[in-house]
Amino acid sequence: MNKKIILQKICFFKTILPDILFLCSRNQSEINRDIERYLEEIPYSKAGIRALNYCLLFYKPFRNVFYYRTKQNHVLRSLCRAFLKPVVTVEINGGEIAEGFRIDHNYCVVRPFKAGKNLTVRNGVTIGKGRARDDDSSFFQPIIGDNVDIYANAVIFGGIYIGNNVKIGAGAVVNKDVPDNCIVVGNPMRIILKDRSTGSIDTVPQA
Repeated sequence: MNKKIILQKICFFKTILPDILFLCSRNQSEINRDIERYLEEIPYSKAGIRALNYCLLFYKPFRNVFYYRTKQNHVLRSLCRAFLKPVVTVEINGGEIAEGFRIDHNYCVVRPFKAGKNLTVRNGVTIGKGRARDDDSSFFQPIIGDNVDIYANAVIFGGIYIGNNVKIGAGAVVNKDVPDNCIVVGNPMRIILKDRSTGSIDTVPQA
């Protein structure tokens, strides 16, 4: 038997309150989709209580995602945090983040205006407030599309739009809109478009 499963059974008391919090949450579906991002790495084939407990015990940044999803129940969530502490160097704040959210490492700030499905954030990433849009002064934080993958130490800030299926390279500084199906690299940022029909790659000039 997997040693971590044995440890999970021994530490079952730590997950009793989080299980109750999960069952009381109106965001169970979103939490299950978050768990599904880990299924290839954990000894469970589907999301559910056992997979939830495994992720809470052994993938500490997942705790922050879980507490973000369950923030409506302040009292029970506070009790859970006493047994399974979140990572203090991971900050999730701000707007709505859709299902399938995954944080891979212990240092990041995630504060988008809105983010779509299957957002992946790695070590040292900062997503936060900056200059408002010229055409819409109502938001100062990024709006991020679906299936966006952000690599280590990237910085994304200001009232910008990040499209769907975008990869943001390590160390990139992103402060302008990014269209769908792109790779962003560098500081200053460069947008690389890949033509799926030909496989050719072009760099989009930045103003």
